[in-house]
Amino acid sequence: MLLKNLNTIDEQYLWSRFIEGDNNSYEFLYRKYVTELFSYGMRFTKDRELIKDCIHDVFVKIYNNRSNLSNIENVKLYLFISLKNTLFNVFEKDKSLYHVDTVEPVFSVDYPVEDEWLMDDMEEEKKIRISKILEGLTPRQKEVMYYRYVEGFSLQHICEIMDMNYQSVQNLIQRAIKKLQTVFTEKNKKSLKIRMRFRN
Repeated sequence: MLLKNLNTIDEQYLWSRFIEGDNNSYEFLYRKYVTELFSYGMRFTKDRELIKDCIHDVFVKIYNNRSNLSNIENVKLYLFISLKNTLFNVFEKDKSLYHVDTVEPVFSVDYPVEDEWLMDDMEEEKKIRISKILEGLTPRQKEVMYYRYVEGFSLQHICEIMDMNYQSVQNLIQRAIKKLQTVFTEKNKKSLKIRMRFRN
């Protein structure tokens, strides 16, 4: 099978070919998602080597178990959940090493500008702006807004990745939006006051 442009390849087709035993599809799945998975892993820890190891473990596990896998609706979601679970298992085994007080570490939206795994400069600037916008939210609010508006997951998919029911996800998003509206209102008020001073 000849696959050239990763952006135009249907992920469900790749997945079905992979579980049927096509190694090229497995390779392209890895290449298609490894950068996104690394960036996602950085939301939970800044330990780059740990993230790389966990991504490796995720792909080794699905390769070894592919005969038991079935077709799935959203490959990206499946890989995100797999990586999150793998990371959390590591955190749980050694909380002191990774400075984790609970099973669930704090979700971060900080994007290190020097990160060679991220996209081009324009993409970096966009993500840094998003970080600044979301910095006033709680960790759970940051996480749900990240999934919804950065990754574009549906509410049902967010329920799966955050292990929450539909209504709880809706409420979390609504509270986050309300808080952001308050922040923007305050910023607009301050901006207006500054402009009035210059006019007077």
